[in-house]
Amino acid sequence: MIFKSLWAHRKQNSGLFAEIAIIACLGWFSVDFVTTSFYAVHLCRPAGEVEKDHLCVGQMAIIRNESATEGHFVTEEERQGIYVIKNKLENMPEVASVCLAYDYLGCNLRMYTWQTLAPADDTTRTIGFARVSYYQNERFFETQGLQTIEGSPEAETLSRQIPQDGIVITRSVARDLFGTDQAVGKRVVIIDEYAYKKYKAKDYHTISGVVEDVRQSPKERYPYMAFFPYDDMPSADCHLMLRLKPDADADAFVKRLSPTLLNDFHAGICVLARLETYREHYKEQVAQNQATLDQQLATVPIVLFCIITVLGVLGTFWLQVRKRQEDFGIMRAFGATKGHIFRKLLAEGSILTFLATLTGCLIWLQFAVNFDLLSDGDAFGGSGRETDWVTQFWPHFLIVSTMVYLLILLAVSIGVTLPAWDVCRKKVVEALRTE
Repeated sequence: MIFKSLWAHRKQNSGLFAEIAIIACLGWFSVDFVTTSFYAVHLCRPAGEVEKDHLCVGQMAIIRNESATEGHFVTEEERQGIYVIKNKLENMPEVASVCLAYDYLGCNLRMYTWQTLAPADDTTRTIGFARVSYYQNERFFETQGLQTIEGSPEAETLSRQIPQDGIVITRSVARDLFGTDQAVGKRVVIIDEYAYKKYKAKDYHTISGVVEDVRQSPKERYPYMAFFPYDDMPSADCHLMLRLKPDADADAFVKRLSPTLLNDFHAGICVLARLETYREHYKEQVAQNQATLDQQLATVPIVLFCIITVLGVLGTFWLQVRKRQEDFGIMRAFGATKGHIFRKLLAEGSILTFLATLTGCLIWLQFAVNFDLLSDGDAFGGSGRETDWVTQFWPHFLIVSTMVYLLILLAVSIGVTLPAWDVCRKKVVEALRTE
């Protein structure tokens, strides 16, 4: 009966069908990005975070004159000055450990490197990972607060010298590459990815240790990390990481030292220029992360899409329902109830929406296939989650298409409800008089 009614009014419905199909096609991209972004940040398996309450970050600086060597490299004298400052901090009663850091979790959130890793004997099984480099023979893992899993060397061992080709990975990297977290000793290779999915093996490494899952940044939800030893001497802009003892207050510690940093923590031309709690440093990095603003701006198209959809569908349905008031009056005269008419209009709108949205999504499918337009929500690591629907074409397409349909259906329901309610509350005689 509903399909007969839709066919009987096909001329009136054709314009609405085309309108919904176009909206579905054009709105697919925005809905895709917002859906995958929301999933990546809030719904997918979250990675753990390191304990931040007792962690501080210091910024080293080397004050050189104009004739001195510029750049990131340091002389042996400057290197000794850096270690003098480090040792002075390490000897303070509140400090549990100190390490020089080339890189660390949460350092410069916009700039960390994303690469592809694969087992050495099966380069078709790839996974994306965020790369962090650290100085060897520093207490990096215990200071950062990274916990090793059972069967892996302790954090103290991993912080010391490991094989030249050795790396440390998180538990999820081990499981997704090898099906087990016991991956110590296994060989992996970094893959260079070119256009058209052509891969080339680049560097081979041996897994020296496995740590618990952590995330690189607040927006990062994929626990894929790999830590590479860096055996060069500290650079001129290196960081100091301090792990305080459990009974120490990081805020009070930083507040007490900050006013006298330049006087109390210097050696030659080296100075501890800045000290802050890890949490404060993290907040500053998040505030500076342009991706946050980009995500906010990305919601503008979908908001406009929803407003235009609601107003457009509302106006179209309002006109169509008013044109059919005489038909509804005849139905009421033959015994049809208000609820029957109301449900009939909703059913017609739902079916018309489904068919039009399906058409629009199929049109968009042609672009998605030919131009690889499916979004990963700007979530680093999305390309590496082989079991994640975001990286699988058909589940991705079907889930986002369902979201598009539900959004348009909501707009159509509003567009049907308001005029239908106005029609149903009229008396039969008033409806029959409508021409």
